[in-house]
Amino acid sequence: MRTQFAPLTLALTLLPAPALAHPHMFLDTSVDVIFNDAGQAASVRITWVYDDLASLQYIADRGLDMDGDGALTPTEKASLTGFDMNWDAGFPGDSYALVGGMDQGLSRPRDYTADYKDGKIITTHMRDLSAPVALTGGQELVVQVYDPGFYAAYTLQSAALEYGGAARACAAQIWVPDRDGADEALLAALAEYSANEDVEADFPAIGAAYAEEVRVRCGD
Repeated sequence: MRTQFAPLTLALTLLPAPALAHPHMFLDTSVDVIFNDAGQAASVRITWVYDDLASLQYIADRGLDMDGDGALTPTEKASLTGFDMNWDAGFPGDSYALVGGMDQGLSRPRDYTADYKDGKIITTHMRDLSAPVALTGGQELVVQVYDPGFYAAYTLQSAALEYGGAARACAAQIWVPDRDGADEALLAALAEYSANEDVEADFPAIGAAYAEEVRVRCGD
């Protein structure tokens, strides 16, 4: 699914087998930034579309879609909703909001949904910034999506803006990091492990090097 990891996989062929297991899961991601009535960026809506294999495993583990028609009944959909929202305390949710490089803090998820279409689980959730941000004077809101431990790989597919009041002259752009540089950082981190160490159990926190992000700037 994430073909950009193919060169990295080839480069890792000389490393211990556990290193080849990352990432384990792939999620197409969308980020919507929600502005309040005062024109401030206040919340983000995150959409995760799980890859086919992960979706199949989650559906099978929960005994859903037993008739194999690729659709969930209302009861099954209700039982699926929130399956990925039971976060441990302090878990950042693989999403981060920054202004001027400073972490704005995001609330725990709310108003989450789940669906199952074309063999993929699709979930959404809302998270609130710790305080709304006006985004004036050239301020830029950056929403990053990544798993620090690189167990999951996130690909940003879209970004949108929603306004509670009058629309502002704002724009959202998707930024993708230097893949070659990220691959080199991962290889360097893995090279620090000895042959006797369990790389899989203590995988380096390299996910930030692969972080894709949405950058929001307003012109007024």
